[in-house]
Amino acid sequence: MSKRRICRSRLSAPRRPFWRLLVAFAILLTFALGRCGYINFSNSYKVDSSYNSITVDISTLFTNIYSRNGVLLNNNTHSLYAVIKPSEKSMAELKYLYSNDDIKYITDELKKGYPVVMPVKNYAYTKYIRLEEIVNQNNDNMLCRHLIDKNFSGLEKYIDKKIGSLSINYSVDALGRVLDGDNGTIINKNYNSIDGVKISIDEKLQKIAEVSSKKISKGSVVILDTNTSQILASVSLGGDYLNRSLRPYAIGSIFKIVVAAAALENNINPQYDCKSKIKVGDTTFHCQNKHKHGKQHIKEALANSCNCYFVNLALKLGKDKILNTAKAIGFGESFNLFDNTFPVTDLSFPNEEELNSKGQLALLGFGQGKLTDNPLHFASVVSAVANGGYYNFPTLNINSKDNKRAFSAKTAQTLKEYMKYVVDNGTGFNAQYESNTAGKTATAQTGIYEDGKEQLNTWFVGFYPYDKPAYSIAIMCEGGKSGAEDCCPVFRSIVESIDKM
Repeated sequence: MSKRRICRSRLSAPRRPFWRLLVAFAILLTFALGRCGYINFSNSYKVDSSYNSITVDISTLFTNIYSRNGVLLNNNTHSLYAVIKPSEKSMAELKYLYSNDDIKYITDELKKGYPVVMPVKNYAYTKYIRLEEIVNQNNDNMLCRHLIDKNFSGLEKYIDKKIGSLSINYSVDALGRVLDGDNGTIINKNYNSIDGVKISIDEKLQKIAEVSSKKISKGSVVILDTNTSQILASVSLGGDYLNRSLRPYAIGSIFKIVVAAAALENNINPQYDCKSKIKVGDTTFHCQNKHKHGKQHIKEALANSCNCYFVNLALKLGKDKILNTAKAIGFGESFNLFDNTFPVTDLSFPNEEELNSKGQLALLGFGQGKLTDNPLHFASVVSAVANGGYYNFPTLNINSKDNKRAFSAKTAQTLKEYMKYVVDNGTGFNAQYESNTAGKTATAQTGIYEDGKEQLNTWFVGFYPYDKPAYSIAIMCEGGKSGAEDCCPVFRSIVESIDKM
């Protein structure tokens, strides 16, 4: 605060009792210190070095995030905010912008003696209230919100930093009161910055995934670049803050792709006669709806999603061969999505000791037991099949490509053919599109019951186009009926839309 010194002649000074002067000085000092304290401890106000002005923060700009094509994904909405001074003229204009309840709140805040910053509810011209357009970091309609927004524990949580700010400075009198004639000076510190990071999301594919998945009430849709496992689109469905693309789930029969890969790598492809059930120790395992699939090899067993065949195959392979293949494509491992940050954890895979149990090994054969995975990672497993046996962890980095060989090109080619056969002649028939799609369905038991009925996770994972794979896609529905009914139509809708781009 600026200081004033008043000098009087001793002869002309009025005679007042000393204690009255002392009390008056104490009251004035207490009021001034209170005002300064409020300013110093407030997050919205700053006192400048000359102690004759205050600065009111209006908005902060955080890291911009762009799609692979340079489209801004966050910080992409603008709103009008009012900076309201504590003056009668400003308060008289509140009725043009706000409801009675808002006016009461603003009036109470203005009694503290400092300007108030509030979003404008109803636009109107004002002479004494200053209106400023500011950036709202994110809104409900932003693309890829669950994967980006820090409120959903998205990418912003790990990379967000302040890159600009917008504030307004007012002159104040000796008691810290805003001068009536001062309309404030805007201070723009890099607030219009376009600095930021570019990630692998493709905004066109993201829109396609969001539109195509609307019939799923809870679940996830993921699209990866088949050659790099870069994330092109990610949708989490459920109307809450959970990112279901990253959550661990029971995956069921889509894991049969991995067991089949282990068998092909080891030249094991037995014929098995399915009679709807198989007994391992004291436990009997059944095919879905107790189907009897008869004699079949891996190709037919994948198309029929035969549990009994894959229980028998897992026991023939043994734990080590399955473990080696699963580890080569990242099962049970944590990984980071962007520049050594944004960790993905909590995925589970049975260890060697647990798989010494034939019962656990049998369960693993058809994707049950102590196995969980998320849609994002399993889409990268599909990529390994579609791109000739090379594996990359899923990533948001736009130039990332590790290219670690997981299994042979021959195995990958055979699995591609098998997955096409699933769509052409098996459970994935609803995903058929111009004889150019391939994939695998699943209906996974969760052990979770609601109203006496077990909740199922249903899946379809696949790639497109078959002849030149470019997109690896994983679709998961919580509380579904079957992969064929819930997820295959979503896959078909996505590839149809891609074909028309």
